[in-house]
Amino acid sequence: MKQFFVLSLLTLIMLIILNCEKEKSKFPNSLKNTQWIINTGGLITPDGEQTYNLSERDKTAFIYNFQAIDFFDDKNFKSYDSWECGNDCFTAIFGTYYFTKLDQIQLKIDSITSSGTCMAPTQIFKPYKVITFNLSKEKTQLKLTRK
Repeated sequence: MKQFFVLSLLTLIMLIILNCEKEKSKFPNSLKNTQWIINTGGLITPDGEQTYNLSERDKTAFIYNFQAIDFFDDKNFKSYDSWECGNDCFTAIFGTYYFTKLDQIQLKIDSITSSGTCMAPTQIFKPYKVITFNLSKEKTQLKLTRK
């Protein structure tokens, strides 16, 4: 009888966990495997700007001096900067993302790294730093507005 109770409790916990995961992924992911140049707003950081304007990155164009965000798969992202010679300070923000509504995304920031002339220890966030953005499209641009 005790084993039955334990097994039932474990099954219930697994169902709750699986339903939470389904909740996070029930909206279509239009960002999966995309790369964006951040036109205004700088790096997407926990204490960053209210609004970010993004343009889809042209993979064939060679660009100097930019800030970007890459959505690697259906949950991982990286926001980073790239500079030409002479400015050798590079920052990258790593985390996960998911859609909470059709037009709303939540970013969970895991860590921030700095390399080059501004090298510093990696900042690891436990618990995650969470940022929620409303998404809107204006022609070919994507606009992220902090909630």
